[in-house]
Amino acid sequence: MKSNKYTLDRFEDGFAIFMDYPSETEKLLVPFSEIHTLLKEGDIVSITVMEDSYQIDLLENETMNQRDKIQSLLEQLKNSEK
Repeated sequence: MKSNKYTLDRFEDGFAIFMDYPSETEKLLVPFSEIHTLLKEGDIVSITVMEDSYQIDLLENETMNQRDKIQSLLEQLKNSEK
């Protein structure tokens, strides 16, 4: 079984909507009932699609690194506006 990386984009109509990471060009809809870990929008995860279920693992280090990059970019934008 192959696992792929995704970013949790949003929750909508009983589904978690994941975008493939890092390109975010393809999406994967996973029913809430298949998610057995606490996730937030923006989390980066590894998802293995099995015959009748999903294995979802939070990639904490990658998520934190991505959040740090975004925060840094926001700070640069704020400073450039002054």
